[in-house]
Amino acid sequence: MSKSEEDFQASLKILETAVTHYHRGLKDAYRVVAGELRKLLCDANPLLPRVRPKIRLHKLIWTEKLEGCPSLVNGLEVIIPGSMSQRPDGSCRFELLFAMNPVLMEVDQWIEQPFLSPSITVRELIRSVADKEGVHSDPDYNDTLIAAKLVKYIRDDSHIPSIIALGEYLLKWLRDCGGNTPNKES
Repeated sequence: MSKSEEDFQASLKILETAVTHYHRGLKDAYRVVAGELRKLLCDANPLLPRVRPKIRLHKLIWTEKLEGCPSLVNGLEVIIPGSMSQRPDGSCRFELLFAMNPVLMEVDQWIEQPFLSPSITVRELIRSVADKEGVHSDPDYNDTLIAAKLVKYIRDDSHIPSIIALGEYLLKWLRDCGGNTPNKES
C-alpha cells in the first residue's frame, strides 16, 4: 500500500470517528472534520483525487438552481444547501441536498460550488474552518466565518453542521461507490 493510500485510509477513519463523536455530543469534533476535509479535498494536491482519480461528487442543489436561473444571485445573501431537522436532544441534523438532475462533478469543480452564500464556496468554507478553528487558531475570524456565524441552524452557527454534513456525505459516497465513479456525468 502506498503512503498516499495509507494516509487516505487513516483520514477516512479519523473523519468517521470525528463525525461519530460530534453526534455523541462532542461539538468541537467539527474542527477535526474540517481538517480532514481540507486534506482530502482542498490542499494544493488534494488526497482524494490523488488516490481515487475517477471519483466524482454530486452537484449540489443550489448550483443547479443558480445555473438554471442566474438572476437568483441578485440580492441573494444566504444559501441553505441542505435540509435541517431537530434531534431529540435539541441539536441540529443537517443533510446536503443535491441537484434534481443527478450530475457528478470532478473534485476541483465540486469544491467551487456556492455553499453558504453565492460568494462562499465549499472550498472557502472548509479552508476557513480548518485554518481558523481547526489546524490553526488565528486571533480573528475571516469574512467567511463572520458570515457563517450570522446564520444559525437551530442553535448552531451554520458552518458547524455544514462541515459535519460535508464529512457525512463524503464518507457515505465513498462507502457506496468504493471511490470509483464514472468519468462522465451521470
